[in-house]
Amino acid sequence: MPTEAEQANEDLVNRFCRDWSKQDAALLTTYFAQPFEYMVWEGGPVITTNESFIKQMGPFLTKLKSVDWVVVRSYAVGSMVINERIDHFYAQDSKYDNHPHIAGMFIVRNGKIAVWRDYNMG
Repeated sequence: MPTEAEQANEDLVNRFCRDWSKQDAALLTTYFAQPFEYMVWEGGPVITTNESFIKQMGPFLTKLKSVDWVVVRSYAVGSMVINERIDHFYAQDSKYDNHPHIAGMFIVRNGKIAVWRDYNMG
């Protein structure tokens, strides 16, 4: 049975995942602690500032027709939240749609995401 804090952490991460559908990089940064670490892809660069996140993700998000992250399951253990997701990125031209199957690992501190790492399950 999750503690109240664990449930709050899981709820925060699930709201963050749902808000990707709004395609607003600045909105997404409101979920981040300061400082934070986001590993863009497994072994890839790590973003640590809101400005860098917006610069990296803003143009990508605005080019898409829509985004829908489906959380298949999630679990909180203390400050860590792990979720399994299918991230649906719908391009203007459907032949460029992308649907990665992801395992996400988040560390939540004081109600904000301090660390976020995604791992491709495909």
